[in-house]
Amino acid sequence: MRPVVVVSITAALLVGLSGCSDHKEKREYTVPRALCGIPVDSEALTPFLPGGREVSVKQTMANMWGVSCQVRVDDRPAVLTSLWWTNQPNTAAYVGSQNNSKLDHRAEGGRFLYSGWEGFGETRNCTSKKLLGARLFTAFQMYSADHQDAGAMKRLVTEYTNAAEKTDTCTSGKPFPE
Repeated sequence: MRPVVVVSITAALLVGLSGCSDHKEKREYTVPRALCGIPVDSEALTPFLPGGREVSVKQTMANMWGVSCQVRVDDRPAVLTSLWWTNQPNTAAYVGSQNNSKLDHRAEGGRFLYSGWEGFGETRNCTSKKLLGARLFTAFQMYSADHQDAGAMKRLVTEYTNAAEKTDTCTSGKPFPE
C-alpha cells in the first residue's frame, strides 16, 4: 500500500509543478502601435512584453542626435528603442559602442544585427546635411529577456527601421527636436 501512496503523491506534485511552470502573468493592456512616433508592428512586439496590467510609452531622452523611447509594464522597464544620427559607416560600427551586445545574427549584408533580445538597424537614404552627413540608425533592447526569439527580433527591428525611413526626420535629414 505504501508504494501506491508514494506514486500518488509524486504524481500530484508533478501535476502541480507543471501547472506552475506554464503559468504566466496575463497581459491586460493594449500593446503599443508606435514608439517615439515610429509605427511598430504590435504583433512583432508582443512576444517580448511581459504580462501585467498597465503599459506606458515615454520618450526618455532627446537631443539633436537621437531620441530614446521606453516601454514600461506596471512601471517596470520592458523595452528601450532608439533612433540615432551617427557618422558611423555601418551597423557593426554603430553597435560597437554597445558593450553588452552579443549579436549572433545578421541580415541584408549586415544592415541588421540582432540576437534573441536586441536588434540594430541601418536606414537607407537617411542622411543629415545639418549633422555633417550623419546617417540614421535604430535600436531595440529588451529588459524582460525571459523571451528570446531571434526571428521575432529580426522582424521587429526590420519593420521598425523601414518605418523610420518613411518619417520626415529621415526624408528631411533634420536633427531631432530637443
